[in-house]
Amino acid sequence: MAPSVPDKQRWVAVLESVVSGSRGSREKSEADAKLLGNSLLKLEGDDRLDINCTLPLTDQIVLVGSEEGLYALNVIKNSLTHIPGLDSVFQIQILKELDKLLMITGEERALCLLDIKRVKQSLAQSHLPAQPDLSPYIFEAVKGCHLFASGKIDACMCICAAMPNKITILRFNDTLNKFCIRKEIETSEPCSCIHFTGYSIIIGTNKFYEIEMQQYVLEEFLDKSDVTLASAVFSASSHSFPISIIQVSSAPQKVEYLLCFHEFGVFVDAYGRRSRSDDIKWSRLPLSFAYREPYLFVTYFNSLDVIEVQSHSALGPHAYAHLDIPNPRYLGPAISSGAVYLASSFQNKLRVICCKGNLSQETSAAEAQRNGSARSPNKRGPPTYNEHISKRLAAMPDVEDGLHQPGTPHRYHEARTEFRRDKSPARPLDRAKSPGQMERSPGRMMDPRLERSPGRIMDLRRERSPGRAFEEPRQRLHTGSARTPINTVNKVWDQSSV
Repeated sequence: MAPSVPDKQRWVAVLESVVSGSRGSREKSEADAKLLGNSLLKLEGDDRLDINCTLPLTDQIVLVGSEEGLYALNVIKNSLTHIPGLDSVFQIQILKELDKLLMITGEERALCLLDIKRVKQSLAQSHLPAQPDLSPYIFEAVKGCHLFASGKIDACMCICAAMPNKITILRFNDTLNKFCIRKEIETSEPCSCIHFTGYSIIIGTNKFYEIEMQQYVLEEFLDKSDVTLASAVFSASSHSFPISIIQVSSAPQKVEYLLCFHEFGVFVDAYGRRSRSDDIKWSRLPLSFAYREPYLFVTYFNSLDVIEVQSHSALGPHAYAHLDIPNPRYLGPAISSGAVYLASSFQNKLRVICCKGNLSQETSAAEAQRNGSARSPNKRGPPTYNEHISKRLAAMPDVEDGLHQPGTPHRYHEARTEFRRDKSPARPLDRAKSPGQMERSPGRMMDPRLERSPGRIMDLRRERSPGRAFEEPRQRLHTGSARTPINTVNKVWDQSSV
């Protein structure tokens, strides 16, 4: 099309410079992004599910527990399949030693066991009119359960299940080949978190307690003799209750926990003694916590914080990133290492988001500045996640070169992006677009500054534990035991900004 060869060469040079500049801008924006993520599932209208939890079953199947039942999300084939036989599902966990699923299900919120083989068989036969029976085993004595955890104590599988006014401890009996109740302990407040150590169970009610598993003796976990822990020891008196306990270090002789209260988080060792001089302060009233090393995900009413928890020997403050997102709910760990699944709901739409922290470049830059020199390019270690994903995106010609501002979340692929739930579970789902909807590329940024939902209003005088239903002003329930109603607003939130 050019009139001469020199003109053609000039056109080629200009086009090459434009392409290389766009690629450089994309790689720079990828490096500057503090959060990486993509929209994994979008449901609206009659197809919308009220999702409570997720759990990766294989490298491409994610179990989805919802008020409508149990589903399986195939992130490769873009299909969402209903697994019949169960009512509402509130929490799921895999017991690898027994090859079973442990979950809370039904209107009675009963604890039950389910064979993984039966779940996979149901998925394999989802195209048949008659589905196989899942036949879950129901613990009749453990109902009204809002939280559980499992672990090994003295090479024996144990379960700790929490109910509004007590916790129940079960041990697996090899002779009977089933779990048997060994101890029930009454609590003054509903249990909000459970953590298994190798020899005990740490729970959070009005305070943090440790249960010794030989004689089932209950005692306070925090060291009262440490005056620097006074704010944590007596936090209940100021209506600041335990929300979560997170193990941030499992090195031998250096076990470390982060105890999360309403206003702050404190680091302690295995004996309940302070291990770090500084506490972590939350920017708002937190709803839930999730830890995927080295990132701590904190959900609020209409936003998300991602905090990089540095090692005990690291210097300087923790790296931090903030994202405005309407009504976030933590669902569970993602298939991708270090990532989590979140549900964001607004009006009649629900979106499942895969989110991953990307704050390591700030820490590296700070360390390089303190040391006075950066790492030599000839002595590189393994490629970072950022380098890996940059090369992956650069190899995709169909990805739109979206420009990103530093500090904004950047979209990456754990699987194909959004799709709808089809009423025929055996048929792959179509990527239907509503009229007037703009074409989006997985490479575009998720800009939280487009529009923000005004969100929900909370009565702080009654809210003692966020996200919990109240029967009376001084009673607390577990975080996931009730849903918070969504207020109708006139402002439209652009879901593509997530």
